[in-house]
Amino acid sequence: MTDSNNIAIYCVCFPQHEPRKTQVYQQNIMCNASTISSEYHSKLDKKGFVFDNDGDNISNLNWVLGDLTATYWIWKNSTYDFVGTSQYRRFWDDSISTLSFEKNTLYVQEPRILDDTLKNQYIGSHGELGLKLLDELALKNKIVLTTEMLEKTYSLRYLYSCNMFIAHKPTYDDFCKIVFDIVFEFYNFYEDIIYKLDPYNRRMPAFLAERIITALVVNKEYFFPELNIVPLKWSVKKPSVFERIFKRK
Repeated sequence: MTDSNNIAIYCVCFPQHEPRKTQVYQQNIMCNASTISSEYHSKLDKKGFVFDNDGDNISNLNWVLGDLTATYWIWKNSTYDFVGTSQYRRFWDDSISTLSFEKNTLYVQEPRILDDTLKNQYIGSHGELGLKLLDELALKNKIVLTTEMLEKTYSLRYLYSCNMFIAHKPTYDDFCKIVFDIVFEFYNFYEDIIYKLDPYNRRMPAFLAERIITALVVNKEYFFPELNIVPLKWSVKKPSVFERIFKRK
Protein backbone atom coordinates (compact mmCIF):
# COMPACT_ATOMS: atom_id res chain seq x y z
CA MET A 1 0.00 0.00 0.00
CA THR A 2 1.20 3.53 -0.75
CA ASP A 3 2.43 5.41 2.32
CA SER A 4 -0.64 7.23 3.63
CA ASN A 5 1.46 10.19 4.78
CA ASN A 6 2.31 10.97 1.16
CA ILE A 7 -1.28 11.13 -0.14
CA ALA A 8 -3.57 14.14 0.22
CA ILE A 9 -7.19 14.13 -0.87
CA TYR A 10 -8.37 17.73 -0.74
CA CYS A 11 -12.10 18.02 -0.13
CA VAL A 12 -13.23 21.16 -1.96
CA CYS A 13 -15.84 23.07 -0.01
CA PHE A 14 -17.55 26.44 0.20
CA PRO A 15 -18.76 28.59 3.14
CA GLN A 16 -20.64 26.66 5.83
CA HIS A 17 -19.69 23.29 4.32
CA GLU A 18 -18.06 21.38 7.15
CA PRO A 19 -16.31 18.00 6.65
CA ARG A 20 -18.85 15.34 5.70
CA LYS A 21 -16.58 12.33 5.42
CA THR A 22 -12.93 11.25 5.55
CA GLN A 23 -11.05 8.62 3.60
CA VAL A 24 -9.37 5.91 5.67
CA TYR A 25 -5.55 5.79 5.40
CA GLN A 26 -5.41 9.15 3.61
CA GLN A 27 -4.92 12.78 4.47
CA ASN A 28 -8.35 14.33 3.98
CA ILE A 29 -7.79 18.09 3.90
CA MET A 30 -10.65 20.55 3.63
CA CYS A 31 -9.94 23.26 1.04
CA ASN A 32 -12.12 26.37 1.06
CA ALA A 33 -12.68 27.70 -2.46
CA SER A 34 -14.52 30.97 -2.08
CA THR A 35 -14.33 34.42 -0.50
CA ILE A 36 -15.00 34.42 3.24
CA SER A 37 -14.65 36.88 6.11
CA SER A 38 -11.41 37.07 8.09
CA GLU A 39 -13.28 35.87 11.17
CA TYR A 40 -14.61 32.78 9.40
CA HIS A 41 -11.19 32.22 7.82
CA SER A 42 -9.64 32.15 11.29
CA LYS A 43 -12.27 29.69 12.50
CA LEU A 44 -11.65 27.28 9.61
CA ASP A 45 -7.88 27.72 9.89
CA LYS A 46 -8.04 26.38 13.45
CA LYS A 47 -9.84 23.31 12.08
CA GLY A 48 -7.00 22.58 9.67
CA PHE A 49 -8.56 23.94 6.48
CA VAL A 50 -6.40 25.21 3.64
CA PHE A 51 -7.50 28.09 1.43
CA ASP A 52 -7.36 28.58 -2.31
CA ASN A 53 -6.35 32.24 -1.88
CA ASP A 54 -3.01 31.42 -0.24
CA GLY A 55 0.27 31.13 -2.13
CA ASP A 56 0.15 30.96 -5.94
CA ASN A 57 -3.58 31.17 -6.61
CA ILE A 58 -6.43 32.25 -8.89
CA SER A 59 -9.02 32.57 -6.13
CA ASN A 60 -10.32 35.80 -7.69
CA LEU A 61 -11.66 33.69 -10.58
CA ASN A 62 -13.79 31.46 -8.35
CA TRP A 63 -16.93 33.17 -9.69
CA VAL A 64 -16.19 31.72 -13.14
CA LEU A 65 -14.02 28.65 -12.48
CA GLY A 66 -15.74 27.24 -9.38
CA ASP A 67 -13.87 24.33 -7.79
CA LEU A 68 -11.11 24.62 -10.38
CA THR A 69 -9.57 27.38 -8.27
CA ALA A 70 -8.88 24.70 -5.65
CA THR A 71 -7.43 22.36 -8.28
CA TYR A 72 -5.12 25.15 -9.40
CA TRP A 73 -4.06 25.77 -5.80
CA ILE A 74 -3.18 22.09 -5.34
CA TRP A 75 -1.24 22.09 -8.61
CA LYS A 76 0.82 25.12 -7.62
CA ASN A 77 1.17 24.67 -3.84
CA SER A 78 0.74 21.11 -2.59
CA THR A 79 3.90 19.22 -1.65
CA TYR A 80 2.39 15.76 -1.17
CA ASP A 81 3.63 12.92 -3.36
CA PHE A 82 0.12 11.96 -4.52
CA VAL A 83 -2.74 14.47 -4.64
CA GLY A 84 -6.37 14.60 -5.67
CA THR A 85 -9.73 16.16 -4.91
CA SER A 86 -13.08 15.14 -3.64
CA GLN A 87 -15.97 17.55 -2.99
CA TYR A 88 -18.05 18.39 0.04
CA ARG A 89 -20.79 16.04 -1.18
CA ARG A 90 -18.98 13.90 -3.76
CA PHE A 91 -16.49 11.37 -2.46
CA TRP A 92 -14.27 8.58 -3.60
CA ASP A 93 -15.60 5.20 -2.56
CA ASP A 94 -14.00 3.70 0.55
CA SER A 95 -12.48 0.97 -1.62
CA ILE A 96 -9.72 3.36 -2.67
CA SER A 97 -8.33 3.09 0.85
CA THR A 98 -6.82 -0.28 -0.05
CA LEU A 99 -5.44 0.90 -3.38
CA SER A 100 -1.71 1.09 -3.98
CA PHE A 101 -1.38 4.25 -6.05
CA GLU A 102 1.07 4.06 -8.93
CA LYS A 103 3.13 6.68 -10.71
CA ASN A 104 2.37 7.56 -14.34
CA THR A 105 -1.31 6.88 -13.67
CA LEU A 106 -4.30 9.19 -13.68
CA TYR A 107 -7.08 8.00 -11.40
CA VAL A 108 -10.45 9.35 -12.53
CA GLN A 109 -14.02 8.86 -11.46
CA GLU A 110 -15.87 5.95 -13.01
CA PRO A 111 -17.66 7.64 -15.90
CA ARG A 112 -21.15 8.94 -15.37
CA ILE A 113 -23.42 7.16 -17.88
CA LEU A 114 -25.63 9.55 -19.84
CA ASP A 115 -29.08 9.05 -21.34
CA ASP A 116 -27.97 10.86 -24.49
CA THR A 117 -24.74 11.91 -26.17
CA LEU A 118 -22.37 14.10 -24.20
CA LYS A 119 -23.11 16.96 -26.59
CA ASN A 120 -26.88 16.76 -26.18
CA GLN A 121 -26.53 16.34 -22.43
CA TYR A 122 -24.48 19.54 -22.20
CA ILE A 123 -26.92 21.49 -24.39
CA GLY A 124 -29.84 20.24 -22.31
CA SER A 125 -28.15 21.38 -19.08
CA HIS A 126 -26.35 24.56 -20.14
CA GLY A 127 -27.41 25.51 -23.67
CA GLU A 128 -25.26 25.30 -26.79
CA LEU A 129 -23.18 28.49 -26.43
CA GLY A 130 -20.29 26.92 -24.50
CA LEU A 131 -19.73 24.14 -27.02
CA LYS A 132 -19.95 26.57 -29.94
CA LEU A 133 -17.27 28.77 -28.38
CA LEU A 134 -15.05 25.78 -27.60
CA ASP A 135 -15.44 24.58 -31.20
CA GLU A 136 -14.50 28.04 -32.41
CA LEU A 137 -11.24 27.94 -30.45
CA ALA A 138 -10.44 24.52 -31.92
CA LEU A 139 -11.10 25.78 -35.46
CA LYS A 140 -8.78 28.73 -34.84
CA ASN A 141 -6.09 26.39 -33.43
CA LYS A 142 -6.13 28.30 -30.16
CA ILE A 143 -6.23 25.10 -28.08
CA VAL A 144 -4.55 21.71 -28.34
CA LEU A 145 -7.88 19.91 -28.80
CA THR A 146 -8.85 19.59 -32.46
CA THR A 147 -12.31 19.59 -33.97
CA GLU A 148 -11.97 15.84 -34.58
CA MET A 149 -11.05 15.22 -30.93
CA LEU A 150 -14.01 17.26 -29.74
CA GLU A 151 -16.45 15.54 -32.09
CA LYS A 152 -15.23 12.17 -30.82
CA THR A 153 -15.85 13.38 -27.27
CA TYR A 154 -19.27 14.87 -28.05
CA SER A 155 -20.48 11.52 -29.42
CA LEU A 156 -19.79 9.67 -26.15
CA ARG A 157 -22.62 8.62 -23.89
CA TYR A 158 -20.58 9.00 -20.71
CA LEU A 159 -18.70 11.76 -18.90
CA TYR A 160 -15.83 11.98 -16.42
CA SER A 161 -17.64 14.51 -14.28
CA CYS A 162 -16.95 16.83 -11.34
CA ASN A 163 -13.32 17.68 -12.25
CA MET A 164 -12.09 15.08 -9.74
CA PHE A 165 -8.90 13.11 -10.30
CA ILE A 166 -5.91 11.76 -8.36
CA ALA A 167 -2.31 11.31 -9.49
CA HIS A 168 1.35 11.30 -8.55
CA LYS A 169 2.19 15.00 -8.22
CA PRO A 170 4.34 15.26 -11.40
CA THR A 171 1.55 13.57 -13.39
CA TYR A 172 -1.03 15.80 -11.71
CA ASP A 173 1.04 18.84 -12.67
CA ASP A 174 1.40 17.79 -16.31
CA PHE A 175 -2.31 17.08 -16.62
CA CYS A 176 -3.29 20.35 -14.94
CA LYS A 177 -1.05 22.35 -17.24
CA ILE A 178 -2.94 21.19 -20.32
CA VAL A 179 -6.37 21.54 -18.67
CA PHE A 180 -5.67 25.08 -17.49
CA ASP A 181 -4.02 26.12 -20.75
CA ILE A 182 -7.35 25.35 -22.43
CA VAL A 183 -9.54 26.79 -19.67
CA PHE A 184 -7.54 30.04 -19.46
CA GLU A 185 -7.54 30.45 -23.24
CA PHE A 186 -11.32 30.00 -23.22
CA TYR A 187 -11.82 32.47 -20.37
CA ASN A 188 -9.44 35.11 -21.75
CA PHE A 189 -10.84 34.87 -25.28
CA TYR A 190 -14.49 35.07 -24.24
CA GLU A 191 -14.34 37.01 -20.97
CA ASP A 192 -16.71 39.72 -22.21
CA ILE A 193 -19.31 37.15 -23.30
CA ILE A 194 -19.01 35.19 -20.05
CA TYR A 195 -19.40 38.29 -17.89
CA LYS A 196 -22.76 39.09 -19.50
CA LEU A 197 -24.23 35.71 -18.54
CA ASP A 198 -26.27 35.09 -15.40
CA PRO A 199 -24.29 34.03 -12.28
CA TYR A 200 -24.91 30.31 -12.84
CA ASN A 201 -23.88 30.25 -16.49
CA ARG A 202 -20.83 32.43 -15.83
CA ARG A 203 -19.31 29.18 -14.57
CA MET A 204 -19.28 27.98 -18.17
CA PRO A 205 -15.49 27.34 -18.14
CA ALA A 206 -15.91 25.05 -15.10
CA PHE A 207 -18.75 23.15 -16.79
CA LEU A 208 -16.69 22.81 -19.96
CA ALA A 209 -13.68 21.61 -17.95
CA GLU A 210 -15.50 18.33 -17.29
CA ARG A 211 -15.83 17.86 -21.06
CA ILE A 212 -12.24 18.99 -21.62
CA ILE A 213 -10.95 16.46 -19.09
CA THR A 214 -13.07 13.78 -20.76
CA ALA A 215 -11.66 14.80 -24.16
CA LEU A 216 -8.08 14.57 -22.89
CA VAL A 217 -8.72 11.12 -21.41
CA VAL A 218 -10.36 9.64 -24.53
CA ASN A 219 -7.74 11.23 -26.79
CA LYS A 220 -4.81 10.56 -24.48
CA GLU A 221 -2.67 9.04 -27.24
CA TYR A 222 -2.07 12.58 -28.50
CA PHE A 223 -1.03 14.00 -25.14
CA PHE A 224 -0.06 11.24 -22.69
CA PRO A 225 0.45 8.06 -24.76
CA GLU A 226 2.21 6.25 -21.89
CA LEU A 227 -0.19 7.37 -19.17
CA ASN A 228 -2.40 4.74 -17.53
CA ILE A 229 -6.03 5.76 -16.91
CA VAL A 230 -7.68 4.00 -13.96
CA PRO A 231 -11.38 4.67 -13.14
CA LEU A 232 -12.28 4.59 -9.43
CA LYS A 233 -15.65 4.23 -7.76
CA TRP A 234 -17.22 7.29 -6.21
CA SER A 235 -20.40 8.28 -4.43
CA VAL A 236 -22.61 11.29 -3.86
CA LYS A 237 -23.87 12.35 -0.46
CA LYS A 238 -27.64 12.65 -0.62
CA PRO A 239 -28.91 15.94 0.84
CA SER A 240 -30.75 15.76 4.13
CA VAL A 241 -34.42 16.68 4.47
CA PHE A 242 -33.40 20.09 5.85
CA GLU A 243 -31.01 20.70 2.94
CA ARG A 244 -33.72 19.84 0.43
CA ILE A 245 -36.18 22.21 2.14
CA PHE A 246 -33.56 24.98 2.23
CA LYS A 247 -32.77 24.48 -1.47
CA ARG A 248 -36.44 24.90 -2.42
CA LYS A 249 -36.65 28.26 -0.65
